[in-house]
Amino acid sequence: MGCLLLMAEVLLVTSAQVDLPLSPAEQTAVVNQVISFDLHAHADSAQSITAIDAILSWDPNRLELLGATAGDFPVFVAGFLPDPDGINTDLTDGDALYTALAPPATPATAPPDILVASFQFRVITSACVTLLPSMGVFGRTRVIGTVPGVEITGVLTDAVNVEVPGAWVDLYGGIAGTGGLMPVIVGEGILLPCDPVSLTLTDGPPNSTAYLLVALTAINLPFKGGVIVPDLDTILLALPTDAFGGLFVSGPWPPGIPPGITTYVQCWFQDAGAIHGFSASDAIAGTTP
Repeated sequence: MGCLLLMAEVLLVTSAQVDLPLSPAEQTAVVNQVISFDLHAHADSAQSITAIDAILSWDPNRLELLGATAGDFPVFVAGFLPDPDGINTDLTDGDALYTALAPPATPATAPPDILVASFQFRVITSACVTLLPSMGVFGRTRVIGTVPGVEITGVLTDAVNVEVPGAWVDLYGGIAGTGGLMPVIVGEGILLPCDPVSLTLTDGPPNSTAYLLVALTAINLPFKGGVIVPDLDTILLALPTDAFGGLFVSGPWPPGIPPGITTYVQCWFQDAGAIHGFSASDAIAGTTP
C-alpha cells in the first residue's frame, strides 16, 4: 500500500505544471535605455519548487545583457552560474542560463505567482527575448519540484518584445505652388519588417500628377527654387492627386532592411501656379530602428 501511495504522489506531482512566463509582452524604449523583463513561476494548483533553470535567448546586436536581480523566489544560490555546456562562459553572445536554487528546507511555493528574477538589458534597437527549451547536452529550461529528479515544467513564455520607434523627420526643399500652398507629406509607421507604413500628401495641386521620389541616399540638388533631396537613382512613382490635392499610399514595410537605414521621400509636381513651374513638398526622412 505504501508503494502505491508513493507512486500516486509521484504521478500527481509529475502531472502538475509550473509555467515560466516572461513579462511585459511588449514595451517601447529609446536607444541606450535600460529595460527589464521579469521571469515568473505560475501554477494553477499548489506546487513546491526547489530549483528553476531558465535559458534566455536574444540577439546581441540588438540588446546587451547587463545583469539579473533576484525576485521573490527564496534564494540559496542564484545567478548565471558555471555550467557544463559553457552557456555562461560568455554572457555577451546572446544566450545565458539563469539558475535559482531554494534552500533545501524551504522550497518556494506557488500560487501565488513568484517573481523569479528580473533581467536588465541595454537597448540597441528593436529586439525580442525568449526562453529556449534546451541548449547543449545538459542545459534545459526546467522547474524542479520536491521529488528528486522530477521536473514539473509547464509552458514556456512566448517571445517578449521591445520596440524602438523609427523616427520620421521633416527636412527641407519644398516650393509653394498653386494658391501659395506648400505641399506637405507626412510619413507614419515605425519601420519594422512587415509593419504598416503610410505616406499622406496634403496641399498639392488638385487633380494633378505627384512624382513621388523614394531613395536611400540624399543628393540635395537645387532645382527650380527648391531642393531635390532624394538621390535621382531612386524609386519614382507617378500618382494622381485628388480634387483637394491630396494623396495617400500605404503598405507593409519590406523585410531585410537593417537598423539605422534612412529612407528619403519627397513629392514634386509640374505646377503652373508655382514661381518656376514646379512645386514640391519638403522632404521627409525615416530611419529604421
